[in-house]
Amino acid sequence: MWLPALAAILVPVCTTLAICYRRRIVWFYLHQFLGRLRSCLTGISREERAFRYVLTNSTHGKPESVLSTLDEWCGRYECVTSTGPEKGKILDSMVQPVAPLRALELGTYCGYAAIRIARLLPPGSKLYTVERDPKTADLAEGMMLMAGLKHTQFQVISGPPAEAIPRFKPAYGVEAFDFVFLSQGRGEYLRELRLLVEAGLLVEGSVILADGVTEPGAAGFLRSVRSDPRYGSTFHRSSAPYQEDVPDGMEELTFLKEGGLRN
Repeated sequence: MWLPALAAILVPVCTTLAICYRRRIVWFYLHQFLGRLRSCLTGISREERAFRYVLTNSTHGKPESVLSTLDEWCGRYECVTSTGPEKGKILDSMVQPVAPLRALELGTYCGYAAIRIARLLPPGSKLYTVERDPKTADLAEGMMLMAGLKHTQFQVISGPPAEAIPRFKPAYGVEAFDFVFLSQGRGEYLRELRLLVEAGLLVEGSVILADGVTEPGAAGFLRSVRSDPRYGSTFHRSSAPYQEDVPDGMEELTFLKEGGLRN
């Protein structure tokens, strides 16, 4: 008796949800389910598939060509960046006025955002980008070299950010970062920011841009930095990569002098 009644309630609800979220369901099917299935059947990771596509379809030595080819792959097949073109323009607008001498990215993944940052750095500047997975770090380095960037312009560091951050001064001779991009592990943003402050790697005027802060894992980070007098903060609204109907956003922080006040 109760099964027909339950079905009469659930079927309309499920149908409504499927209609409302059909684009997200299709996105998940195309970019997650099918991608994992391909990886299982071929033994080739989706990151490697993206690399091969860029290798055969972009103009080597041209950052814009590599980026547009990555955008094409991510939009049509499998998304291998949390940034994308819309948020990429926000990232560009942060990097250009800062003109950082030393820039840091925590979360390289396939190198999309790293290429965007490094291509805008002034002569003599350098980007340090940290990727947890050694295989992905090697692939990202190859992607950056394919874009025409040189090792004098960037360095990919393999390992957890929590291990890499304390080593920047003693091992790499970095005094401070003018620009920092937080792009992976939303739940780790606050910890990474604290480690940067403790290591003395932020100075007055350092700009920090945190990606994907509308995700649940970033809620604690936002509450903390927005109430911390050491930071000035601005929220930049956008959509998720290659999904115009899915809201997203980035948080821009400016490090003020210790104990400073907001303007």
